[in-house]
Amino acid sequence: MLRSAALRSSRDRLAAAVKTIPNARRAGEATYLTDGIYRDGQLFRFACSDLNERYARRRIDLVVAYDSTSLPLASPLAYHVATGLAVLQPSARGPLLDLNSIPAGCRTLLVADLLDRGTQLASAVAVLRKSQGELIEIVTLLEVVASEGAKTLSPVPTYSVCKIT
Repeated sequence: MLRSAALRSSRDRLAAAVKTIPNARRAGEATYLTDGIYRDGQLFRFACSDLNERYARRRIDLVVAYDSTSLPLASPLAYHVATGLAVLQPSARGPLLDLNSIPAGCRTLLVADLLDRGTQLASAVAVLRKSQGELIEIVTLLEVVASEGAKTLSPVPTYSVCKIT
């Protein structure tokens, strides 16, 4: 899967930049912080380049950022593929997004910072399915593989720049 030693090394550096701290709400679980990737210019550039290369030739009509933590990753991607950008803001009653702003047949890409258990992103998928658009993929900066969040989101395809176990 990894095409070269340099690419493997860059992905290892991304994983090393992720901080793990104890979860304040759930004892025994961890919280993953990706701000180390955003602060390191080379790592952030690698992450953006990886996504730009992946989606350069795919037809995408709208990039949807899952909350404000995803904007640093979603904005350059939307710029690169020359499309619009929307923010799906989570709330206590579920994620908020003006579904009327998504036209029929609009091919959307959901961008999130982290894919852990996948439950929050599943609610975002449910909201996007209510629109007349088509969700083509969920993109994350970091996937915690051991949590099996991608299985929770199945059959929607997922792609992560960096994966940790």
